[in-house]
Amino acid sequence: MPYFKYKAIDRSGKSKEEVVETVSQEDLVESLQERGFYVISVEPKTQPKRVSKVRRRFHRGVKILDLILFSRELATLLESGVTLMKSLEILCKQIESQRLLRAVEQIRKDIEGGYTFQNALKKHDKIFSKFWIHLIETGEASGHLPLSLSQLAGYLEESAELRRKIVSAMVYPIILICVAVAAIAIFLIKIIPIFSEIFKGFNVELPVLTQIVIKVSDVFRKFFFPIAGIITILFFILRKYVSTQAGRWQFDALKFKLPVLGQIMQEISIERFASGLSTLLKSGVPILYALDIAEKIAGNKVMEKELNEVKVAVREGKGMSRTLQEGSLFPPLVVQMITVGEEIGELGKMLDRIASFYKERVNTFIERLTTMFEPLVLIFMGIVVGILVLAMFMPIFSISTAIRTSG
Repeated sequence: MPYFKYKAIDRSGKSKEEVVETVSQEDLVESLQERGFYVISVEPKTQPKRVSKVRRRFHRGVKILDLILFSRELATLLESGVTLMKSLEILCKQIESQRLLRAVEQIRKDIEGGYTFQNALKKHDKIFSKFWIHLIETGEASGHLPLSLSQLAGYLEESAELRRKIVSAMVYPIILICVAVAAIAIFLIKIIPIFSEIFKGFNVELPVLTQIVIKVSDVFRKFFFPIAGIITILFFILRKYVSTQAGRWQFDALKFKLPVLGQIMQEISIERFASGLSTLLKSGVPILYALDIAEKIAGNKVMEKELNEVKVAVREGKGMSRTLQEGSLFPPLVVQMITVGEEIGELGKMLDRIASFYKERVNTFIERLTTMFEPLVLIFMGIVVGILVLAMFMPIFSISTAIRTSG
């Protein structure tokens, strides 16, 4: 059937414009007049193109980007006046994580059954952390759920951005190291044995450096697979040990003691703590609940212990800054700013400034590390390869001298 576009006015005086499919123009006019419309114009219209359904590409896990999009879009829908149930229904059509989609569908059913939003989220604590649940709880209690979701999305975006910068900064150095190790391995396994066989045909005493390099090459070729197997086994044993309580504690303590990297790891933990606690406090989460969550956000057992002591002190009526001052992980600048924040009643804002300060420091360090690492790896590779080449060419001079003397 053909399509027609009409303009008409209803009995209340409101205009209406629509494209419809009908038998004929006369049939459309008659139908509109029967419904009480005053027809202004009717004109033929080409058949509208049907929009093909775009198939979503699902993935199994829940990425941080999935959570960012979910919280940001839910906040936008709620701010626009859409109900929570309708918002969740709309988001179910857009979520690309299978696991998150199943969770949100179950949350909708639970809310229909009488659950509050935060209680429905609690049933999926593997996806939605305590950080999420307490922010949602505060937002529901205060009637500012969209604001809590916006703050949550902002925190997740900042955390994801910092993680992305750290990962990006590590990719290039790792590639350089892998290339350097591969080049040295090829030299030891393939090239040096060729020279070694050549040298055996001449009756000359090889230089000490050449003898050492050939010996290393022989050992490397002979025991390559056993050595690789031992390294792999040790790696998995170490990984298993680090997953235990004692192993994780020792590993986290060691991270802070590393030269150069230890300081930046400590600053990353401080930034995470300050950013998370600031978001929680500004959303209205009580200080004790906020500290309980923030100590897990720091991502380090040693700092977790110190923050737990702070929580105990606050429960006893003492200030945060006093307990932090007695510890060894938080610099005087952080302690001083928290002291000021407690005194003026703006602890959330002060923590926000601390987080911004350390985020900038971490970004600067990452940029400098990336810039410095490339020449250091290239210099190291040049020295090692240079030694190997020198070790192979030193006997050639001795052989050429011996040939001239015999001639």
